[in-house]
Amino acid sequence: MKLIFDTFSGRPNPALTASGLLEKALAELLGDLRMLGISTPMPGRLGYRGLRLELPVSEAFRHGVAPVSIIPALTASAHLDLLRAIASIIEGIGEFFGDALSEIARIIRAIIRAILGAASGPATPGSRSPTACAYERLTFDPAPWNDPAYIATNNCYAYAANKRASYPSKPQPGTASGRSAPLDLSNGDDVAAWSKRDGAHIVTDCLPATDIPRGLVALVIWPGVDYHWYRHQSNCWGHKPGGTPATNLDHSGRLITDPSSCDRWGYTIFHGYLLMGDKQNVAA
Repeated sequence: MKLIFDTFSGRPNPALTASGLLEKALAELLGDLRMLGISTPMPGRLGYRGLRLELPVSEAFRHGVAPVSIIPALTASAHLDLLRAIASIIEGIGEFFGDALSEIARIIRAIIRAILGAASGPATPGSRSPTACAYERLTFDPAPWNDPAYIATNNCYAYAANKRASYPSKPQPGTASGRSAPLDLSNGDDVAAWSKRDGAHIVTDCLPATDIPRGLVALVIWPGVDYHWYRHQSNCWGHKPGGTPATNLDHSGRLITDPSSCDRWGYTIFHGYLLMGDKQNVAA
């Protein structure tokens, strides 16, 4: 069994591969809640969106369902009890399986905290100002990004850099410039540093005209968990939350006119602004 938590914007979504006792416990939990066999598209938004469950043929046959279930959370809070139950099962059995399960349990608990914290409203505005450098504000046009051939693996980093392509997985800051260690997601400094190695500039270091189209982008952090990017458009800020549709709306469904003060769900750290031009390299 594989359970994928559709949550992250920048990083690959957290996934749990379970077998034996853990697989049986999770299948029984989802079966009891009548969540097996559901197949509904995930909502397009920043933050927790739902679960993708991949069952082995034997378990699918036993429960009389298709091998793949898509279990959306139309409102993030709708899955709170389910997430708590999954975390408890993992924590109860995880001591026999080592650190990998402990990390998944940590992320699930972080998702729960973010869901509960989201009810408090928009994050605190950042203190950094946009650039005086010249850059192009492209018209917000989500259609190319939402094409079925591109939507799954073009994430917020690809969108911010305006680099739509057929990636095998979500592009990550630093992959193109030799990063081998995991990103430090404590405050955004590491994400920004590797993005600069990929070609981004600080906002006082203007990009030349040879790098058109140049974009002003904003970086935010879900502390210890994930990162997210926005790009300044002609009359708004656009973004692409993970493998879901590109949008110019925040978590509350409002037009984004300032990424430092919009509703960013659990991405509470506003790290600041960078410039990305046509030479930005987001994949090896």
